[in-house]
Amino acid sequence: MLNSFIYQNSPVFIQHIAVSCYELIKRKMRATESSKALMLTLIDHEKDKQALKRYHDGKIDQVLQNAVEHCPFYQKQQYKQPLQLCDFDFTTKENVRENNTQFLNVDSKEIKIEGKTSGTTGTPLSIYQDIASVRAEKAFTDRQLQWAGYVKGDKIGWMRGDMIVPFTQKKPPFWRYSYFENMVLLSSYHMTPKALPQYITTMVDFGVDIIQAYPSSILILAKYLDVNDLYYQGTLKSIVTSSESLATEDKALIEKRFKCPVFDWYGLFERVAAIASCEHGNYHILTDYSHVELIDQGDGYHEIVGTNFNNSLFPLIRYKTGDFVKLSTEKQCACGRVFPMVDHIKGRVGDYLIAEDGQKMHILNHIPKGIAGLIATQFTQYSHKEINALVVVEDTLFLAPQRLQLIQNAQDRLGKSIEVKVEVVNSIPKTKNGKSRQAICTIKED
Repeated sequence: MLNSFIYQNSPVFIQHIAVSCYELIKRKMRATESSKALMLTLIDHEKDKQALKRYHDGKIDQVLQNAVEHCPFYQKQQYKQPLQLCDFDFTTKENVRENNTQFLNVDSKEIKIEGKTSGTTGTPLSIYQDIASVRAEKAFTDRQLQWAGYVKGDKIGWMRGDMIVPFTQKKPPFWRYSYFENMVLLSSYHMTPKALPQYITTMVDFGVDIIQAYPSSILILAKYLDVNDLYYQGTLKSIVTSSESLATEDKALIEKRFKCPVFDWYGLFERVAAIASCEHGNYHILTDYSHVELIDQGDGYHEIVGTNFNNSLFPLIRYKTGDFVKLSTEKQCACGRVFPMVDHIKGRVGDYLIAEDGQKMHILNHIPKGIAGLIATQFTQYSHKEINALVVVEDTLFLAPQRLQLIQNAQDRLGKSIEVKVEVVNSIPKTKNGKSRQAICTIKED
């Protein structure tokens, strides 16, 4: 609807009404009695180890039985009774891509909702859900909001990938209001240096209580505040981030400049794992969302292998995510929740540059770190000898010495033989989902 020709060419006040109706319809479809009941169940067992185990074990039994009875992919193999998770082979992205429709529940009469992964690390995967899966996801996100302090009536600032403002629009307002949902939605596609103060003023004037955002979008605002030695002038309960990696130092900067805690959510479109941070800043594997196996990689990290609980239409069992976590040495969080804890989630989007010795460099945050006037950065690499750095800057602070420091930092990490070119731009290009890539490397592997 928001991408339609009619919406994109309507006056702003009509777009406000359209966004309001669209968000209301979404809530009516998702926030049903079943979704609310599930959220209450989730809250009831999150601090009760035995209740959580009963819920978790019951879900595994349901998933395995559903898969072998209704999904052709899992009917290729014979299984002993009673069904045991360890008897199932690992599932990979290639399995899903090559046998996509065989994962479908052939006996389901529900409407199939097709979606695709963002494809930041390769060809997007088609994943199907039914409305029950969508409503279950709503229950989990509502619980995360409750962790973040949300109560009914709170005002929300929304900064994600919705194309609420026509891409061709060059003047503010770069936001639209959802009157029924008490929400202001701000475009992730129009965050130029000149517009950033208006984004902040809009949220302050609206009286936003909680911001829900892509990490890259809220980080741009935090860096703008930081380079100008400013702080958010409103009073926020929290910021909830999801859908992109959030580095520890970026989380700290956001919390400092917005004067509130950040609640981060790790998830995948395949719905096979979820990890959420609590009010004490610790990350918890949500074992009521899915069954997660942690496969030791020998370097302190474990690969996440997940079995989804909430998509009977398209069950994924022992799905290898290619994402990694470092386990926490702590056994119990002060929040009282009994979910397992992890210290760190390792870069899930697969962004990297290739150094002069041929190694892939995934950790790139140190290149722009500490450079005055730098608000946002994206690196592109089309050859082994050259890297382009697109930068959004505060003109009065990012001068020739800062440009040279950025080049030096990049060469310190990647090699002195690599030429680094810096280009100042108004905004960093977004993916079709409104996300920002830290690095884009098009060099084909040998």
